Amino acid sequence: MSENTAVAVAGAERAPYVDAVRKGLSEVLNKDVSGAEESVRLFDELGLDSSSALELLITIEELLGVQFDAEELEMTHFETVGSLADFVAAEASA
Repeated sequence: MSENTAVAVAGAERAPYVDAVRKGLSEVLNKDVSGAEESVRLFDELGLDSSSALELLITIEELLGVQFDAEELEMTHFETVGSLADFVAAEASA
Protein backbone atom coordinates (compact mmCIF):
# COMPACT_ATOMS: atom_id res chain seq x y z
CA MET A 1 0.00 0.00 0.00
CA SER A 2 1.43 3.38 -0.93
CA GLU A 3 1.68 6.18 1.58
CA ASN A 4 -1.10 8.14 -0.19
CA THR A 5 -3.37 5.08 -0.09
CA ALA A 6 -2.64 4.60 3.61
CA VAL A 7 -3.53 8.23 4.29
CA ALA A 8 -6.77 7.90 2.31
CA VAL A 9 -7.72 4.75 4.23
CA ALA A 10 -6.92 6.41 7.54
CA GLY A 11 -9.02 9.40 6.49
CA ALA A 12 -11.92 7.15 5.51
CA GLU A 13 -11.75 5.32 8.85
CA ARG A 14 -11.65 8.65 10.70
CA ALA A 15 -14.53 10.23 8.74
CA PRO A 16 -17.34 8.83 10.94
CA TYR A 17 -15.73 10.43 13.98
CA VAL A 18 -15.39 13.82 12.30
CA ASP A 19 -19.03 13.53 11.23
CA ALA A 20 -20.09 12.61 14.78
CA VAL A 21 -18.27 15.65 16.19
CA ARG A 22 -19.95 17.93 13.63
CA LYS A 23 -23.38 16.40 14.26
CA GLY A 24 -22.91 16.64 18.02
CA LEU A 25 -21.84 20.26 17.73
CA SER A 26 -24.88 21.05 15.58
CA GLU A 27 -27.19 19.52 18.19
CA VAL A 28 -25.53 21.12 21.22
CA LEU A 29 -25.08 24.57 19.69
CA ASN A 30 -28.44 24.54 17.89
CA LYS A 31 -26.86 25.63 14.61
CA ASP A 32 -25.68 23.84 11.50
CA VAL A 33 -21.95 23.22 11.62
CA SER A 34 -22.01 20.13 9.38
CA GLY A 35 -19.61 21.79 6.96
CA ALA A 36 -17.15 23.02 9.58
CA GLU A 37 -13.51 22.52 8.63
CA GLU A 38 -11.41 20.42 10.97
CA SER A 39 -9.35 23.49 11.83
CA VAL A 40 -12.36 25.37 13.28
CA ARG A 41 -11.69 26.22 16.92
CA LEU A 42 -14.44 24.95 19.20
CA PHE A 43 -14.34 27.61 21.92
CA ASP A 44 -13.08 30.62 19.99
CA GLU A 45 -15.00 30.25 16.73
CA LEU A 46 -18.05 28.15 17.57
CA GLY A 47 -18.73 29.49 21.07
CA LEU A 48 -18.45 26.20 22.94
CA ASP A 49 -18.15 26.61 26.72
CA SER A 50 -17.41 24.17 29.54
CA SER A 51 -21.01 23.07 30.06
CA SER A 52 -21.70 22.66 26.35
CA ALA A 53 -18.42 20.71 26.01
CA LEU A 54 -19.72 18.16 28.52
CA GLU A 55 -23.06 18.02 26.71
CA LEU A 56 -21.18 17.54 23.44
CA LEU A 57 -19.28 14.53 24.80
CA ILE A 58 -22.51 12.95 26.03
CA THR A 59 -24.12 13.55 22.63
CA ILE A 60 -21.16 12.01 20.79
CA GLU A 61 -21.22 9.01 23.15
CA GLU A 62 -24.90 8.48 22.28
CA LEU A 63 -24.30 8.92 18.54
CA LEU A 64 -21.47 6.39 18.44
CA GLY A 65 -22.50 4.06 21.26
CA VAL A 66 -19.19 4.55 23.07
CA GLN A 67 -18.17 5.83 26.46
CA PHE A 68 -15.22 8.13 27.09
CA ASP A 69 -12.82 7.91 30.00
CA ALA A 70 -13.04 11.28 31.73
CA GLU A 71 -9.52 10.85 33.08
CA GLU A 72 -8.21 10.85 29.50
CA LEU A 73 -9.75 14.23 28.66
CA GLU A 74 -7.50 17.24 28.20
CA MET A 75 -8.28 20.75 27.03
CA THR A 76 -6.13 20.14 23.96
CA HIS A 77 -8.74 17.62 22.79
CA PHE A 78 -11.22 20.50 22.53
CA GLU A 79 -9.07 22.88 20.48
CA THR A 80 -10.57 22.12 17.05
CA VAL A 81 -13.09 19.89 15.31
CA GLY A 82 -10.17 17.74 14.15
CA SER A 83 -8.49 17.41 17.55
CA LEU A 84 -11.77 16.30 19.13
CA ALA A 85 -12.37 13.84 16.28
CA ASP A 86 -8.88 12.39 16.89
CA PHE A 87 -9.68 11.92 20.58
CA VAL A 88 -13.05 10.35 19.80
CA ALA A 89 -11.49 7.99 17.26
CA ALA A 90 -8.77 6.93 19.70
CA GLU A 91 -11.26 6.33 22.51
CA ALA A 92 -13.72 4.48 20.29
CA SER A 93 -11.05 2.08 19.09
CA ALA A 94 -9.51 1.53 22.55
